[in-house]
Amino acid sequence: MESALILSKWHAGGVALAAEQLRTRGLRSVLISELPDNRNRDKCDDHVLMDWDSEDLPTLITRLDERDIDPVAVINMIEPLIPWHGALAAHYDLPGAGAGLTVLASKTLVRDRMRALGLSAIRFCGDPAEVDFFPAIVKPARESAASRLVRRVDDPAELLTYRRHLAERGFADTELIIEEYLPGTEFSVDGPVVGGRFHPVLAVEKPDHDDVRHHDAGLRIHPPQQDHVCAGVRALSATIGTLCADLRLDQLWLHVEGRAGADGRTELVEINARFGGGMYPTAIQEISGIDPMAAVVAMSLGEFTLERLCPLRDRTIIGWWDLEADELGTVETSTTADDLCELPGVIKAEVVNGYQVIDLEKENYFLRFAITADSVPQLRARVATVLSTLDYRITAPPRAS
Repeated sequence: MESALILSKWHAGGVALAAEQLRTRGLRSVLISELPDNRNRDKCDDHVLMDWDSEDLPTLITRLDERDIDPVAVINMIEPLIPWHGALAAHYDLPGAGAGLTVLASKTLVRDRMRALGLSAIRFCGDPAEVDFFPAIVKPARESAASRLVRRVDDPAELLTYRRHLAERGFADTELIIEEYLPGTEFSVDGPVVGGRFHPVLAVEKPDHDDVRHHDAGLRIHPPQQDHVCAGVRALSATIGTLCADLRLDQLWLHVEGRAGADGRTELVEINARFGGGMYPTAIQEISGIDPMAAVVAMSLGEFTLERLCPLRDRTIIGWWDLEADELGTVETSTTADDLCELPGVIKAEVVNGYQVIDLEKENYFLRFAITADSVPQLRARVATVLSTLDYRITAPPRAS
């Protein structure tokens, strides 16, 4: 039976969904992970250990050869592993290789290309000592996930304090990008890229976005409701289309985040070479009829086509909410996903009882739900009903002796 590789880091990577899709195609799923106890290892047919930080491509190739694994596809949903994705695809002559993907692996390279094409005027730099614009957003240029280590700084003193914080935590050598902070409303656009063309299928407004920690928070809504956000979606979609053509991207799904100001200015926040996490797959399928993981698997095989692709449409109002733990410890909840799905409008819910919060530098979502309604007021009322039914507590970790 032919095999496909699924790359994972930090237990993440959409492994369970990818393995399920591969199974329907009669393909073996081979998990590549740095964790021997990866929580998704039992979902896959095989598991190969790989230390992404200290080992190299020839080592991984040798391990695959030792198991007679000659993959027909590589599936990757983790930004820091994009270089591995490209290298594996090139070695095995599979879809996914190319200079365009290399650009997407670095937020700095994306900014450079956007500036060179005249697509963005945002100020940015990689050297904290050269920052002369505030407020600014500091974040890793490559090692990013779940808003990890992202921080807003309002002046040089705050930037210096944050650099000291990174050093104290052992992240002094992290490659950073410092970007101009843009006032406005955050939004996202998801869709496939085929033959250098970006096809947006889901646009989402984030009216409750946490602009302090820069975590997704509160309600996310499709379709966008504010005029300046709708205009921003159109503008950013066109901009990303130009970038995709320039990079000659193909057979790739993009989750694009942007900000739109009431003054008409729209700028890219970042590009992720994957679909949005959490309830995004549910919303994408609800709105467009596309299963995004099925699309990603098809792309990894070079088989995705636009035959079933619908234009971005604004029919159903759909929203979702991710509940984040804000203190260290273990989240214990007696509320189940089935409990939530019995409430008006709820179409899907996920609850992680026993979620471990070990780091507040990233998003820690332990419960999420997607919900539909006929209007935004009804949507918010239904969300309030769900939140009022939740029963959970966070037990602090034991004190070190």
